[in-house]
Amino acid sequence: MRELFLGIDFATQNSRAVLIDSENRVVARSSHELAPVISGSDGRLTQDPQSWLVAADYLLESSIASAKEHGSVIKGMCITATSGTFLLTNLSGTPLTPAAMYNDGRASTPLARAELMRAEIGSAEALFAHVPEFVIAHLTGNALASINTDWSHAMKTGVDLVKGDWKPEIRQRAQFLQIHLPSIVAPGALVGRTSRGDIPIYAGMTDGCTAQISAGSSAVGSAVTTLGTTLVLKVVADKEVSGPGFYSHRLPASRWLAGAASNLGGISFSQFSADLDEWNKKAHAHGYATHIVYPLVGTGERFPIADKNIKALRSGEPTSEVDEFRAILEGIAFAERLSYEILSAAGAPCIGELYTVGGGSKSQLWNEIRAAVMNRPITLVEDAGSDIGAARLAHAAHLGSDVAAHLATFNSSTLQQIIPDKEDVIYYEGRYQEFLSLCKVQTP
Repeated sequence: MRELFLGIDFATQNSRAVLIDSENRVVARSSHELAPVISGSDGRLTQDPQSWLVAADYLLESSIASAKEHGSVIKGMCITATSGTFLLTNLSGTPLTPAAMYNDGRASTPLARAELMRAEIGSAEALFAHVPEFVIAHLTGNALASINTDWSHAMKTGVDLVKGDWKPEIRQRAQFLQIHLPSIVAPGALVGRTSRGDIPIYAGMTDGCTAQISAGSSAVGSAVTTLGTTLVLKVVADKEVSGPGFYSHRLPASRWLAGAASNLGGISFSQFSADLDEWNKKAHAHGYATHIVYPLVGTGERFPIADKNIKALRSGEPTSEVDEFRAILEGIAFAERLSYEILSAAGAPCIGELYTVGGGSKSQLWNEIRAAVMNRPITLVEDAGSDIGAARLAHAAHLGSDVAAHLATFNSSTLQQIIPDKEDVIYYEGRYQEFLSLCKVQTP
């Protein structure tokens, strides 16, 4: 009987599941919407965590049914989610608060947000749960307090990745607040079995990490840009690197995924999203933008410029809507180049292949601009995404404890390679220097 592996991704607005076989070929997909994110005047961004459970039930049932249709069996699964999204529950696992999203503006860290939420609920004691623990407790029927978290989803909450445990000051602060933190395990560790189907659930990694994994390369120096709602970058390194706005996740046991997330991305041109294909055609015909932008849609940036007060920057005004759209694509490409230069200077050399995944990778124009701006080939992957990366992680965990070694044996499904246009490279080099001047930054 063919063995399949399940990856479930909880994004901001929806959830997705994918089944892959042992050759990493996609067998089936399903999706389910999540509750809307609610914003508050104090900067809070929250979501109803019960929608995660409804989605998880649907996705698991759909996946089990698909496996049966193919005469196959699901041998393992992983869950991936946005980094830092969490909720507080009582000791029985019943939610006391809505989920605080990864970009909730009430405080700069998950535990600091939890402290504010803790003050609001006034409960004697509370459990802290990231998305995976809350969902896994539901799928297994086990008590939430018994579910471990992986050091990837918990990293922003305050994990020492070298020791693989909570930082002492984080544990001490949580104890003072009477907030119980979950125990830490490595990605790939067995954390439970589903009550429906008896499927092993292995500890996962955040969506940015699983997007990297889905590209199929864990060679030192290879990199992945995820072009989604926001821009996420990861480089495989042989050591931990960190700095303003960037950090490293750890792949068990000797490799690191160094990277960061920007507030730029698909959100920067959301006003054009109704017909992106048409806007891409118009922008291609238009040619180079007449001005340069750092296209933030709100206040504050994480990377490559770590500044909570920065707003969109412009060197001039657009001559048309098409000119504005083209400038946004170019601006994000400039920010991507700066990001990789910063990461490389910090010790995560981008000397290998540059893969691209995410919805934005479907834009031929954007990929051509990015390749020219960075003056390097860009490899597009046919079947990629954080859900596939989670499924691959489950496959690697099923094979044994050396997750990174098993992932290194998986092949990516290369769709196309974009080669930089020489004339565009020359043109964009000058524009990039103008971009640096506009942002008042210097290359490392």
